[in-house]
Amino acid sequence: MSFFTKLLVFPKYRELVGRLRLFYFVKLRGKLKTIDSDSNLPATVKHNMRGLKGFGGTRMDRIIKPLSIIETLNSKSKLLIIGPRNEGDLLCLMGHGFDKKHLRGLDLITYSPMIELGDMHQMKYEDNTWDAVICGWTISYSTTPEKFAKEAIRVVKNGGIIAVGVEYSTMTPQDSSKLLGYELETKGHQRINSVAQILELFDGHVHEVFFNHDAPAKISHTLEGLNPNVSSVVAIFSIKK
Repeated sequence: MSFFTKLLVFPKYRELVGRLRLFYFVKLRGKLKTIDSDSNLPATVKHNMRGLKGFGGTRMDRIIKPLSIIETLNSKSKLLIIGPRNEGDLLCLMGHGFDKKHLRGLDLITYSPMIELGDMHQMKYEDNTWDAVICGWTISYSTTPEKFAKEAIRVVKNGGIIAVGVEYSTMTPQDSSKLLGYELETKGHQRINSVAQILELFDGHVHEVFFNHDAPAKISHTLEGLNPNVSSVVAIFSIKK
């Protein structure tokens, strides 16, 4: 791994690289593309386009740092990142020692050759393709998360790793609409808000839980505004088939 790749572990450097690449691929090359999914909340793409330039966040550290020390994964492991939005998560994984050649993103939004346009509920990958499937802060946009879970189990190798992170929230869909100015969560949408709910989606296939972070501080966004220190719910576990 080169010296400059190692620097990607630092958020400020990663943000600089990410923004330069975003400018190149979107503004100069016109590579920005989007699709919709019938299995996602209607405003999913609109909401995430607002954060396309956001490279400075560190919430993915709660997935990537523990993932990087699991003994069954190494620099050559094939990792699929669901819903990265931009290249930030991929660059972070590279900084933690994972080889770019074996990393791939899948999203409803893409501008990058590292991110394929596609739906996590209907993946085009063959069975048992990936050593790990990472879904950070994406599953909350799904109206059928159990469908994603079935697909993730299918495409990950037996004994492979699945990592899921969500934002802890006590807000109702109505609260969310008032705060954002548009409807993101539809009526009746059930938000995943605990590690137990994540693991339940993969019931019967969870082998070993490596990391359990159940929003210990219980900090949510409120109608007063977005909280930069909002709590996270993260589960990293291996799969048995």
